[in-house]
Amino acid sequence: MKILVACYSRTGTTKAVGEAIARELGADFEHIIDLKRRTGLPPFRFLIAGRDAMRKRTTNIKFEKSAEDYDLIVIGTPVWAGNITPAVRTYLNIQKLEGKRVAFFCTDGGGHEKVFAEMRALVPKSAVVGTLGIPTNEVKAGAQSEKMKSFTESLKKN
Repeated sequence: MKILVACYSRTGTTKAVGEAIARELGADFEHIIDLKRRTGLPPFRFLIAGRDAMRKRTTNIKFEKSAEDYDLIVIGTPVWAGNITPAVRTYLNIQKLEGKRVAFFCTDGGGHEKVFAEMRALVPKSAVVGTLGIPTNEVKAGAQSEKMKSFTESLKKN
């Protein structure tokens, strides 16, 4: 089975989780690049990014791998203002995921079920085979390994 793990990460937290999942699954890894500059003085950068996420905006992104070439696509996002990021929204809209098996993960402060529901809605003709929400503080403390192991084991069985 050919697997792709693709994620967007502004600070590197979600990317670290995505890379670990890819290693565990023996999968290819793709970091989705948001071409909009999302840096600047806090809190303005967070407010603008959160506003874009709440308004369900898309953005220009860069990626190299086509989901069509894979049997399972695992897609990750940080949670911004309770929503998926514009980069991941765009990725889900433009990748051809119809009939594909997909799984989702997110890094957040809690309340990830809304995010997974939103991601599912963007890929209605895909089979969602798993979800994983990991609080950012667990990632920073290195305490996410058991949750990730359980998630990857369930994906290997599906």
